[in-house]
Amino acid sequence: GFCMPLTGNHKFFDGFKNKKYLPLFLLLIFSVLFFATRLPGLKDDVINPDGAAWHYRSEQFIVGIKNKQFEKTYQHYHPGVTLMWIAGTAVEVYKKISGVAVYDISNFQNFDLVSKIAVISAQFLLTLLLIYLLSKIIGFKKSILTVSLFTFEPFFIGNSRLYHMDILLTLLLLNSILLAYLNMKNPGFWKSILTGFFLALSFLTKSLAIGALFFVVFYTIFYFIRTGKKDKIFSTVALILFSFVIFVFALFPALWVKPVYFLSDIFREVARVGVRKGHEQLVMGEYTERAGILFYPLVILLKASPFLILGFVLCIYFFVKSFPDLKKKFKNGWELIFDFNSFFTVFSLGYFLGMSFFAKKIDRYMLIVFPFLSYCAVIGYKKFYQNLKSFSGKRVFKILLFLLIVFFVGFPIINLYPYYFTYTSPLFGTPASANKIIGQKPFGVGIPKLKEVILERYSDKYGGEPKLGFYDSIPMKTIYPNSKVFDVRIYGPSNYDLLILALNEEMPEKVLENKQYVFEKDYSLWINGLEYWRIYVKKEASK
Repeated sequence: GFCMPLTGNHKFFDGFKNKKYLPLFLLLIFSVLFFATRLPGLKDDVINPDGAAWHYRSEQFIVGIKNKQFEKTYQHYHPGVTLMWIAGTAVEVYKKISGVAVYDISNFQNFDLVSKIAVISAQFLLTLLLIYLLSKIIGFKKSILTVSLFTFEPFFIGNSRLYHMDILLTLLLLNSILLAYLNMKNPGFWKSILTGFFLALSFLTKSLAIGALFFVVFYTIFYFIRTGKKDKIFSTVALILFSFVIFVFALFPALWVKPVYFLSDIFREVARVGVRKGHEQLVMGEYTERAGILFYPLVILLKASPFLILGFVLCIYFFVKSFPDLKKKFKNGWELIFDFNSFFTVFSLGYFLGMSFFAKKIDRYMLIVFPFLSYCAVIGYKKFYQNLKSFSGKRVFKILLFLLIVFFVGFPIINLYPYYFTYTSPLFGTPASANKIIGQKPFGVGIPKLKEVILERYSDKYGGEPKLGFYDSIPMKTIYPNSKVFDVRIYGPSNYDLLILALNEEMPEKVLENKQYVFEKDYSLWINGLEYWRIYVKKEASK
C-alpha cells in the first residue's frame, strides 16, 4: 500500500481492515492536527474586508428571519446563505450568552472569532464526511491521505481560517460530486436526496456552483444511457432536481417572497461581475483587470506546495506511460470515461477551464482544484514507490518522502504562523520575488497587529488615536474609531495624520497632487518576508 513507505511496517497495513481501532486513531490524529492548524492565533491574524461585510449580512439575515422580513435574507448575489446560517446562528447564540447585542470596535474581534470558529467547525464536519464518502470509492487509506494532503496545504489552511466561503464551497462541492458518483453507480432514494441537498448547499454558498448541478445531471444521464439503464434516468435525476429545488427554497427565505426577482438578480449579477467585469490583479509587475488564461496555472504553481506539485507531475507521467494498458484494462472507452478517475478529472478540469475564461480572477478560486491535485499526488507517489525494484531504493524513497513533507509542508506551517494566507511556493524564491509574479492582496492580514503598532508608536504624539488614511478602510474600521479612518481615494491628506499603504499600493493621487503636505515613511510592518504595511507620517511641505 501507499502508506508502507511512510511507516516501514508492512504487516501493520497488511492487516489494516482487521485493525478495528486504527481508522479511529488516524481520524483522531487528523482531528487534532486540523484544529491545531486553525484555532491558534485565530482572533488576531486577519480581518478581511469581505468578512467584515459578511458580518453585517449575517446579522441582517438573522434579523430578517426573526422579524419575518424574509427579503432581508437576500444580502448578496453569491448568495452566501450557508455562511450566514452558520455564522449568523453562532453569533446570535453568543449574543444571548454574553449579553452583548451590538457590534462595536471593542467587541468586533470577539464576534469575528465566534464566526470563524463556527465556520471552521462546519468545515471539520464536512471534511470528516468527505473522508467517509471518498473511502467508499478508493478505500480508507487513500481517502485519508488525499484529504490530509490538501487539508494541510499552507494556502488551504490560510483560507480555512478566514471568515469567508471558498473553503466551505470546496468541501460542499466535493461532497456533492462524491455522493453523485456513488449514486450514479448504485442509485438509491436517499443518495439522490442527499446529492440534491449538497448541491443545493453548494449553490446557496456561491451561485457559480450551479455548474455542478448541470455536471451531475448530464453525467448521470450519459452514464445511464451508455450502460443500458435508461429506466433509471427519470427517477434518479428527478429526485436530485426535486431535492435541489426543495432545499434551495427551504433554506433561502427570500425565495418565499420573490423567487423570480431574487434568482434573476443572482444570475444577472454573476454575469455582470464574474463573467464580464474583471478584478484588478498585479501580474508580472503590471496592474490589469483581465489577468488572462495563464493566471490560474501561475496561481497553482505559486500557491500549491512543491510536494503537491511534484506528486501531481508524477501522476501525469505514470498516466501517460500506462495509457495503452488502461485501454486494455477497460473493455471499451465508455468504462474508462465512467471510472472515478475520469469523473473527478472532468469535474476539476471543467471547473478550471470555466474559471480561466471568466473575466474575474482571484487566486483563492483555485482552492476547489486542490483536492484533485492531492488525489493525483497520492496516486503519483504510490506509483513511483511501486516502480522501485530494490529494497534500498524504497528505503531512500521513504526518507526522501518524509523530508519533502517536513520541508515543504511542515516547515511553512510553523514558519508562517499565523499568516498562512501569505504562503507562496519556494519554487519562486523569496516571498518578495513571488510577489513580482502575482501581487499579494492585503486582504486585512495583520490588521490587529497594525493597530497595536499605531497606538504604541503614535498615540502620545497625536493625543490618542491618530487619524488614518487607507485605500481599503473597511478592515481597520472594524476595530478603530470610524471617524478617524479615511478612504484616500475620496479624502485628501488634510483629513488624516498617518497614511497607511499595503504592499503593492502606490502613493494616492490626492497626496501627490497636494502642495501643502508631504508624507515620509516612518515604519514598516513586515509579515512573512513582505513589507506588508508601510506607515507614512504627514509633514508640512517645505516652501
